[in-house]
Amino acid sequence: MNFYEQVFAIAEKVLLKYPLCDACLGRLFAKLGVGLSNSDRGYSIKTVLSMKLHTQYTRGEVTRELFEKIAENAGSVVASVYKKLFNADLKSRECYLCQNMLSSQLYDNIAEKAIRELEKYSVVSFLVGVSLDREVLNRELEILLECGLSYAESIKREIKREIGKIIRDKSGLKPDFTDPDAIVMVTFSRDLKEYNVEVEVKPLLLLGRYWKLARRISQIPWITRCGVKKYPLSIQEYVEKTLKDLFKASKILIHAAGREDVDARMIGSGRPLVVEIKAPFRRDLNIEFINKYINLIGGVPVKLYVEGAAPRKYIRLLKESSKRSSKVYRICAYSPFKDVDEGELRKLEEMFNNTIVHQKTPLRVLRRKKREHVRARRVYSVRATRITPRVFEALVHCEGGLYIKELVHGDQGRTAPSFTTALNKILIPVELDVLYVEEKTL
Repeated sequence: MNFYEQVFAIAEKVLLKYPLCDACLGRLFAKLGVGLSNSDRGYSIKTVLSMKLHTQYTRGEVTRELFEKIAENAGSVVASVYKKLFNADLKSRECYLCQNMLSSQLYDNIAEKAIRELEKYSVVSFLVGVSLDREVLNRELEILLECGLSYAESIKREIKREIGKIIRDKSGLKPDFTDPDAIVMVTFSRDLKEYNVEVEVKPLLLLGRYWKLARRISQIPWITRCGVKKYPLSIQEYVEKTLKDLFKASKILIHAAGREDVDARMIGSGRPLVVEIKAPFRRDLNIEFINKYINLIGGVPVKLYVEGAAPRKYIRLLKESSKRSSKVYRICAYSPFKDVDEGELRKLEEMFNNTIVHQKTPLRVLRRKKREHVRARRVYSVRATRITPRVFEALVHCEGGLYIKELVHGDQGRTAPSFTTALNKILIPVELDVLYVEEKTL
């Protein structure tokens, strides 16, 4: 059997068992030929098959019953030849796979609806996704197992392609199969007679950094058990209030490289973060304009600077690297009972020169976490300055994840060594500032 005989043998075998429209038959041979739609391909196969059946019947090689069965399942192309031969009308059967619902008109209607939704957003690229009922997919698999997979493509792929071409041609938007600005999701009912079109806009991710210039500001809203805010302002709320209207977004989230205590300031280099802007209607704003807009908003002890776009994987990098990347802190400590002299401060610096500190979960944290862990973090250096006889300031360069307050007071022996054990004095941390956060790059 040569190639052409093989193709028509497959078509005849399938149409003997399943009624298929032109597109659903042509899709079984989608990899054969170029520049043809599956509908054209299926119509052509049915046309040649009708000629073949006509010839075979006149030679007595096929029965009328076989001819009639194929004609009913193939539709008007073969049924018209059957009528001329036998002067009998046949009622074409509904397509087993798509119920005769797939058509260029359907694709046009879906594409038009998608374009109206896409035009609401300033996107330049898109991708079409399709969701079909499991019953439709099972029917497709049943047919493919009958005829083989050598030349076929899936029904979902055809629908996505045909709708995508119309959107591209009518809107000028570009299909992007790797990182589209928007995804057009088409969900069909079980019988394909109803559908829903939704546009999901890719979040806009901006790399930047923030500064917290006052204390008692949380990173995200802190809601108490009574349902009220514990602190009047959070970094999350500031960023959302600043950028939500600018981008006409539905929601804004922040992903920061760690976080400082509520009563600590974040000054110096600022803390790196990624701002995730959900469903932005505007996404074509340049960075200079964004920063100028941010600077117009005053009266808040928080600063934000946007550096540029960020890939999604940078969020994970920020969060993972913050666990170990180095930090520089300024801590002010008070000795309530004894003076601290310069010699003791030099001893403190020597003791915490490239020193490993072991910390059990702090008591203040254990109330929330319930489970105790021991972590080891390195203190690279300490530079201490005497402010008054009982107050000193220390610049601590250390590995990320070190509890700085506990490094000072010792947490009842749960942090060792500590400033308290080094000086053999009770010490109370008074003020804490974060001066530097190391930023990892991709």
